[in-house]
Amino acid sequence: MPYFFKESAGLMAESEITLDQQDVHHACRVLKLAKGAAVTVADGRGAAFQGVICSAGPREVVVRLIEPAEPHESSLQITLLQSLAKGEKMDLIIRQAVELGAARVVPMATERSIPQFTASREVGRLKRWQKISQAAAAQCRRARLPRIEPVCRFEQVLDMARHCLSIVPWEMEKKQSLFELLRQPRPKHGAILLCIGPEGGFSRGEIESLTAAGAVSVHLGPRILRAETAAITALAMVQSAWGDLGPAQES
Repeated sequence: MPYFFKESAGLMAESEITLDQQDVHHACRVLKLAKGAAVTVADGRGAAFQGVICSAGPREVVVRLIEPAEPHESSLQITLLQSLAKGEKMDLIIRQAVELGAARVVPMATERSIPQFTASREVGRLKRWQKISQAAAAQCRRARLPRIEPVCRFEQVLDMARHCLSIVPWEMEKKQSLFELLRQPRPKHGAILLCIGPEGGFSRGEIESLTAAGAVSVHLGPRILRAETAAITALAMVQSAWGDLGPAQES
């Protein structure tokens, strides 16, 4: 069923809403939707409704909302702190993080980040990442749009790590695996910070700063993973153990 976001709308059953202009083009020209077609509309804040198109034209598509749609949001509030990755890897990480239920993605600049952070490029990259996030959220039927935030400095990461369970996969960690950590009871508030390093890994100094701020260092197994593989693996493991990819969690 086609899926659209209407962020400014206060969605309610038995009401009518008009799709945003970019969605009008997609609905009429790409999907060839007409009057009577079934669609789902979400507000990006957690509400989604099934509906039908009651009028469709090249300038306007009106949808009548019928009933709430089934929710597809995790009870966990996972923030992925991802060191900047080169090429299209950042696009892939954001897309799959959204599919795996991350609530927020925060790119971060670290000692070994490639490319290095430049303010002149940030606006364009952020817009592209937000567009990728919205497309991925629609594809996997999420009612809540994940937040894609501007690139942060490492000092800001340390402040975030002090306020919730913060997990740092690190290839030099020998004592505890992520699997072992996830055998513990899930955090009651469900807020989790996943800090993923760059291609060359976090420096020892960065790890020491993170653990001093309260973060937990873990390994992801015996093999060295690429940055994008590490992010996806860690997200999937956390959701499987504590979120909605595994057995139902007690509230």
